[in-house]
Amino acid sequence: MNIINIEENRNNIVKKHNELIKAKGELDGTAQKMLAMLISMIRVDDTEFQKYALKIDDYKKEVDTQSKDKEFYVNKALELMRNPFYIMENGKRKFFNWCSVVEPDEIEGYIIFQIHQDLKPYLLKLQDNFTKYYLINIMKLKGKYSPRLYELFKSKWNEYKHYHKSAKSYTFELKIDWLKEFLSISKGYKYNDIRRRIIDKAKEDFKEYTDIQFTYKEQKIGRKVDRLIITVKDNNQGSNDFMRDLNSFIKFIRNKYKATGSSFFAVQKDDTKIFYKIDDKELLYSQAMYTDGTGDIVSYNKEESFKNYEIIYNNLKKFPNLQDFIFTGKDLFELYIDKPNEFLKLYEN
Repeated sequence: MNIINIEENRNNIVKKHNELIKAKGELDGTAQKMLAMLISMIRVDDTEFQKYALKIDDYKKEVDTQSKDKEFYVNKALELMRNPFYIMENGKRKFFNWCSVVEPDEIEGYIIFQIHQDLKPYLLKLQDNFTKYYLINIMKLKGKYSPRLYELFKSKWNEYKHYHKSAKSYTFELKIDWLKEFLSISKGYKYNDIRRRIIDKAKEDFKEYTDIQFTYKEQKIGRKVDRLIITVKDNNQGSNDFMRDLNSFIKFIRNKYKATGSSFFAVQKDDTKIFYKIDDKELLYSQAMYTDGTGDIVSYNKEESFKNYEIIYNNLKKFPNLQDFIFTGKDLFELYIDKPNEFLKLYEN
């Protein structure tokens, strides 16, 4: 049994096939967050889904500021079994359930989950056509529909940036009728309610809690608002953005990697790989690995550690694609970048 430690796992990556991002179905915001926690626990080498246990009191403390009884969260968890969603496949709807197991442990206060095995092609061993984001981005979202809209907007922004790396923003259309189906909103729901309770709430949520933000314009046919013109971009001021300033970066890295023995950053100079780690006093040290298997360890004092943090931070700011490698959960990782020679030159400076 794997225990979901929300405090430790908040920086895990959620990785979903884009067909799941676009899937049509109703899911409450609380259930959506539980689902994201489950998916973030999947390891890159998993070939089967595991069982995970979420402690209800931990969830309430970390995610939900409102006071509700445990039965409320059990019912929200059950939505992952009794609220099917569908994917369009060859012009036909194909229905799925998110979970095959949702088992409350009344004595210990846990809810045990297992993702449905039919979702393996959409969650395991993904190589392309997927969206990933850090779990922390949806943990504090307030709006009922904000988590699903975050995934949708994030997938569109990520895909666009993949082909337009220097882009500052991306604009796309969102038809109101499609949005109603996507979120399982009643067709009788008035546009003003959609705008106020869903779109404006998500806009507020994104800016405060996530790594993206958006603006929108209404486009009418006659007097009726038919679609929204959405413009999405990075949110470097978001409260969850570890790159918003140097102090945030240092605090984030220290909390994640302090005395774990894991490397949080690596560079390669000629035939030598250099891995950066953090000791139990929150100071940096580097470990070189030569081609013959030997290596030297260099420890840095407080001033030297800060200087190295600053160099690494500035390089990550200059090469945003490197940031994807910061929270891999692996003991070791290598950075692949478009201009390694330019990057190493910067580092040496």
